[in-house]
Amino acid sequence: AIPCDVTKDGDLDKAATFARSKFGKIDIVVANAGWSLKGNVENLRVNDYRRLWETNVFGVLSTIYATLDHLKKTKGRLVIISSVKSYVALSGDSPYSMSKFAMRALCESLSQELAPDGVSVTHICPGYVATEIRQLDNQGIWHSDWQDPISPRLLISAEQTAKQIVKAISRRQREQVITNYGKLIVLIKRHMPWLLSLLISKFKIKVASKPSPIKD
Repeated sequence: AIPCDVTKDGDLDKAATFARSKFGKIDIVVANAGWSLKGNVENLRVNDYRRLWETNVFGVLSTIYATLDHLKKTKGRLVIISSVKSYVALSGDSPYSMSKFAMRALCESLSQELAPDGVSVTHICPGYVATEIRQLDNQGIWHSDWQDPISPRLLISAEQTAKQIVKAISRRQREQVITNYGKLIVLIKRHMPWLLSLLISKFKIKVASKPSPIKD
């Protein structure tokens, strides 16, 4: 392993060079960098969105630029970790959802652009995974005493998620939605978007209405 910050110039090129020298080739790239920032739009500022997009969007793009030539040589597999929230945005979650909607658009474009080179693009859309992402505040500070607000019944383990991702990669799938409720959400969004909007409104489904204090 090699430390890498996707927002720092040169880090990804060094990581790609290391991987190439270590394994002889690069035939699978998983762009997984991301974090979450909560709050209603009126309580946030443009710079808050910009900070998140530096990692969630431009960090993914930088990963692709650093490895694309290698993938073309090996007719490899590019995997972008997105979210079920690339299909549905909730109140208080616009920064994260916007970044994941962007990932879905990126995958659709790249799938067409890279097909002639034999490179597959897989869009991974997990539901709620049991990780520490929800213990980070809006400044990226981890709070060990914060409890995960998501019901355990909705959580899937990182290990189970990884197994489904590996299977999708091996099959060169265009998209893999993970969790049964995630698949249901995507199905309703595609075919009955009005119903999904009705359910969200009726049950007042949302995330944090206010962000943690943000320092300039």
